[in-house]
Amino acid sequence: MPSATPPETERSPSPPASAPTALTPGYRAEAFVTLYKAALDKTLEAISPTSFGACFPSISTNAPTQLAAMHTGMTAGLRSFALAEFDTIMEERRVVENLNRLEDLISDAKKRKARSTSGTDEYEQPVPPHTLPPKPLVNAHLNPIHRSQQSQLNARLQTTQSQNANLIEVLRRQKAEIEELVKLAERVVGDVGDAGGRLGGEGEGLADGARRAEESLGSV
Repeated sequence: MPSATPPETERSPSPPASAPTALTPGYRAEAFVTLYKAALDKTLEAISPTSFGACFPSISTNAPTQLAAMHTGMTAGLRSFALAEFDTIMEERRVVENLNRLEDLISDAKKRKARSTSGTDEYEQPVPPHTLPPKPLVNAHLNPIHRSQQSQLNARLQTTQSQNANLIEVLRRQKAEIEELVKLAERVVGDVGDAGGRLGGEGEGLADGARRAEESLGSV
């Protein structure tokens, strides 16, 4: 009678082990979390029982045990709250995923650099400089100089434009002051002319009076 057990070749293969997901903390993510927890513990250590008791001198004297329990509960509550908020921010900002992606980029860059150095890079082989045409070589040497000079010229141009704008503003203020002075001088000249006209009329009257006085004196 044939056995009901299927042969070994018909058994379903075991599923392959799943690769780590993007949410599995990598080296940098773990280091970041460890650093935060160490900084948090160091901060909470500053709230020592002595300094905490100094804030409540009466309770520290009459009920030190209850005060120590309150200190322990408060620091533990602060630590739990800070860690919970930190986990929320880590999840909202996708910090672990982004740090893992950064770690992958750095690892890939290191591998590419190693392959390029050893001459086994299958993606892009370095081009020997002596095989390049003259124009790229000249541009490679001159472009950095041109960019530097262009940056300096742009900075000088911006400085000159700023100085010119300040000078234009100064000239505008001086022009306005000159116009005000001219108007004032015109008013003064007008006032002097009016005064001269009145003085001329008065002078003629005084001259007539003087002549009549002389005639009167001459007839005596």
